[in-house]
Amino acid sequence: MSTANKKDVEVLERSSGRLTKLYIVALSAVAFLTLIGQFLIQQSIKNQLNDSYVVNMAGRQRYSSQEICKVCLLIRDDIQHNAYPEMGSQLKVLLEQWKQRHSGLLLGDTLLKLPASESIVLKGMFKDIDPYFYNVYNNAMIIANASEAPDRDSLIIEAALRKVINNEMYFLDHMNKIVYQYGDEARAKVLFLKKIEFILFVLTILILIAEGIFIFRPVTIKIKEIISELIDAEHKAVALTNKVKIANNSLSKSLKDIKGINLALEFATIMVRTDRYGVITYANDKFCMTLKYSKEELIGQRFDLLNSHYHTQEFFDHMWTQISDGNVWNDEIRNKAKDGSYVWLDTTIIPVLNDEHIPSQYIAIYTDLTEKFRHSVNEHKIRTTSVLEGQERERRKIARELHDGLGQMLTALKFNIQGIKGIASKKEQAHIDGIKQMIQDTILEVRRISFDLMPSVLNDFGLAAALYHLSERFSLSRNSNVQIQYVGAKDVGRFEKNIEINIYRIIQEALNNAIKYADATIISIDLQFDDEHIKFCVSDNGKGFTPDNKKKSDGTGRGITNIRERVSLLNGNLIFNSIIEEGTKISVEIPAQIV
Repeated sequence: MSTANKKDVEVLERSSGRLTKLYIVALSAVAFLTLIGQFLIQQSIKNQLNDSYVVNMAGRQRYSSQEICKVCLLIRDDIQHNAYPEMGSQLKVLLEQWKQRHSGLLLGDTLLKLPASESIVLKGMFKDIDPYFYNVYNNAMIIANASEAPDRDSLIIEAALRKVINNEMYFLDHMNKIVYQYGDEARAKVLFLKKIEFILFVLTILILIAEGIFIFRPVTIKIKEIISELIDAEHKAVALTNKVKIANNSLSKSLKDIKGINLALEFATIMVRTDRYGVITYANDKFCMTLKYSKEELIGQRFDLLNSHYHTQEFFDHMWTQISDGNVWNDEIRNKAKDGSYVWLDTTIIPVLNDEHIPSQYIAIYTDLTEKFRHSVNEHKIRTTSVLEGQERERRKIARELHDGLGQMLTALKFNIQGIKGIASKKEQAHIDGIKQMIQDTILEVRRISFDLMPSVLNDFGLAAALYHLSERFSLSRNSNVQIQYVGAKDVGRFEKNIEINIYRIIQEALNNAIKYADATIISIDLQFDDEHIKFCVSDNGKGFTPDNKKKSDGTGRGITNIRERVSLLNGNLIFNSIIEEGTKISVEIPAQIV
């Protein structure tokens, strides 16, 4: 979009926004005025109802005063009336109702539904009428009480009646004025409401006129301009459509070319696509075939599913650093297939960047190197096996020579020294005893070395018995502060000689590392067999180690390497789990069959 078009759009948006705001304000004002008018009308109706009710109640007060005078006259003249069979008690009821209405007109009464009077004039008028009211009330009450007395006093009744009649005339006069005042105030309220209604009407008309001038007229002009612009835009759109058709044809050709390339990649390469967090979103058939997983099992998973625990965490951290920065990364990775086999893949990861140059997804293209690595590993295994077998032959030879040669000579020397007689002094006897003890220690050390080189228990009784004997011998001979426990199966059967001797050497190496370098005080050895695999682990409570200080765990770093090589020769799996200051656990699983 050109700069001029952008400016036109901005001006149009500002203008339409301003008109919209004005229109909303105008509608809101009309609605507000309408609501106020309705509120005032409803309030006026309510007030008129209240005023008519109050005027009616005030009229009833005048009627009640006359009725009270009438009953007082009947009592004085002792005339029976059908409407007042109990004149004394009925007069009291009339008086109480009269008093309640009088108080309610001034102060309000919820029972009578009378609102309190807020008019200062009416309050003043009620203040003026109060003396006459209470004179009538009190004297009428005297008449009511006297009429109910057993000895009726006509003089008291006559005197009270005169006061009632005299004050009742003034009460009626003032009450008429109060009724007229109620009417005047009600008319004043109606007139005030009429003025307010007129003002609201005028404001509404002015707002509607303002809407026509400032909103509808500009909108009409703007609509005419927009229609003109739309006609121009239609002509431009026709021309642009022709250009888009040409571009679409070119794009269709490009898409066909890309589809051909994607098809070639799909069938010729191993490919995976992930989101920015490394979650698999697509895997082609060759990848599924290579790793032996279905697409449903892979999609939505992270690559932890394929981790063979061969590479260090630093290896993957470096990979993520490279690709997160938008760089292409390439290296060889050992993955673990679903069936447990290992697959070496030459891996190239290509970041797909968004508009902000941040990776939104990753495409990984692989080349299967498994056969190449398998040949290389087999050659290495053959060479390593030859070396280890040569070492074992040399161990057996040296062990036999130590046991049959040096061991027998030391035993003979011991017997010869024990046969020496005629020692003259205690000092010479102590010296001879020291030599005997030294020879005995030497014999024991030669036996230990011979056993370490080739344990006879392993050849005679099998792996479980040899490990149990190894744990006892380590506990007794190496360090009295170390407790070594064999907690595995007592008998797991016999296996190929190569498997038994390598497992024995692995555990022997692990014990040496734990005792010499880990400062462990408790070590446990576990050995199990489940028809297809030998599983064993060596756990200690030593100081542990990390990949950065693994040389400290066995002095030179060769101990762990030797364990890895022997496990690899047996096609096994090895897991190191070490926590600083808590200990180390070495777990191994090796395929094997009982022979």
